[in-house]
Amino acid sequence: MAASQLKEAFLHLSQHSVDSVQNGKAFTNWDEYMHVERPIESKLKEKMDEIDNAGGGIVLLVGSAGDGKSHLISCIKKESDWGDGSFYNDATASSSPKKTAIDTLKEALVEFKDENLYKTTQKLVLAINLGKLNALIDDEDIKTDYKEIVNSTLPIFDDDDTTPPINTERVKVIMFTDEQAFEFFADSSSEIPVASDFLSNIIKKVVSETIDNPFYVAYTTDIASGVNPKDPIILNYELLCIPDVQNTIVQTIIEAIVRYKLIITPREFLDFLFSIIVYPHYDEYIDGHKEKKEFFEALLPSLLYCGSENMIQKAIGKLDPLKQSSTEHDKQLSVLFTSYSIPSSYLTEQQISELPIELLKRTNEFYANNGRDIERTTKFVFRLKHLLSYHTESEVYKSYLALLKGIFNKDVHKMQEIYDVVAKAIPRHYGSYYEKSNMVPLNIQGGRYRLFGSLQLKPEPVKSYHSDSYKNEFLMRFDMSWKFPDEPVSLRMDFQLYSYLNELNKGKLALSYENEKDLAFSRFVRKLVEKCNCEQEITVVRSDLGVLELSESSFGNIQLQ
Repeated sequence: MAASQLKEAFLHLSQHSVDSVQNGKAFTNWDEYMHVERPIESKLKEKMDEIDNAGGGIVLLVGSAGDGKSHLISCIKKESDWGDGSFYNDATASSSPKKTAIDTLKEALVEFKDENLYKTTQKLVLAINLGKLNALIDDEDIKTDYKEIVNSTLPIFDDDDTTPPINTERVKVIMFTDEQAFEFFADSSSEIPVASDFLSNIIKKVVSETIDNPFYVAYTTDIASGVNPKDPIILNYELLCIPDVQNTIVQTIIEAIVRYKLIITPREFLDFLFSIIVYPHYDEYIDGHKEKKEFFEALLPSLLYCGSENMIQKAIGKLDPLKQSSTEHDKQLSVLFTSYSIPSSYLTEQQISELPIELLKRTNEFYANNGRDIERTTKFVFRLKHLLSYHTESEVYKSYLALLKGIFNKDVHKMQEIYDVVAKAIPRHYGSYYEKSNMVPLNIQGGRYRLFGSLQLKPEPVKSYHSDSYKNEFLMRFDMSWKFPDEPVSLRMDFQLYSYLNELNKGKLALSYENEKDLAFSRFVRKLVEKCNCEQEITVVRSDLGVLELSESSFGNIQLQ
């Protein structure tokens, strides 16, 4: 018997469900239960109050597809005394086959032309995607008749993404893109100073043991109906109820965001929860009696690290502990591979007490199967242990978080540290291990000789963005710059570049071609080379690290000393 009720409940979270895309017109019981308040909700209410006090005006709610604009509007409409006509949700729609979406939008914005803006008593919240907003303010009519709206939103598309939009008395702009999916605690003493209230609270909604939780009700209904306790959906839900599992899932997603630039939206996250609970081949699993062959593959640890149904799963797959080689991992795997049951000391008593009894029982039955399934069993138990206790396998990730924490706190020692990392990596980027301060490798490098130019490098304070008011408003990168008489040379540092520089400084050979990681660094070094006075003096470093000076004498002769 299948866990039909619980499966049906999780189907609501799937991107294939009609509930995955909202139109902002209705706030259903399902929406109301799953609603998790975010800082942007209070910001929207605040701007709406300002428009009320002004007597009329417009609030532009700007974001990307799937980030929750429609859900937020549905929620606000339910609480607000603004009429339904005061909310324009779908800025991509056209009211007629003969009209473009921009034409339709112009009709909705007539009251907010420059000539009407300070006369109207109408109030409007306009939810609009970044792409459509860009097209709107690029329209010639809009540029002419809606200058205040255009001028307020233009900074959004500035190259400097720390420039905020301009709020006026009657035009307010709120950006979903200002918010991260997680918080950074710059005042924390933890080596992992990040968390996500939003993602954690969504999971807590799903596992809450209350009668108004449709997931929990479905789970208890299936259990009462006699569903096999070894059913993978049942076991996965029970695993998700474990707080340490929830923490690992959230922290792993945050790590993927930082390390792989994973872009996550509420819609994508809900689909992810569906994907790690409901095995893609669940119906065939139940109908075809495939438990023996696919039991471990259908469970949460495997779906989390090996699933490919969802973008978040694909990113987390890169963090699969089985892909991270270490001596400790080798020891654990060898113990698991030679065991006849889950080793007594492999999991803590606390962890064992939280795990579903049927999961432990069935896993030990596989262990006792004369070693026929030992590889699958070993991989599953290894991943299960990591799921029960989050820790990153990347020292560079921890180092970068510590660096960001120092940068956000204006720690000059951390600033000096990253400038030292860059200075050391500059020659290594061109394959040289010659280290001397204020020397820049020239683009012409040979096998026996390497050429350097002299350059006085004067670091300036690092520029970063981190809000004191909202822990989820910050940038995961910062800008460095070096002072020169004409203009500074800058370098934008993010995790990907930081990781590359650390690899160079630990001895990894630089590649002979420019790739995604080092392209920005190559441009940066070329700018430094342009600042060198190579016409007067060049340092030549031989392969044996002997140093020669190539210079021009006062009489124009070239000297090599």
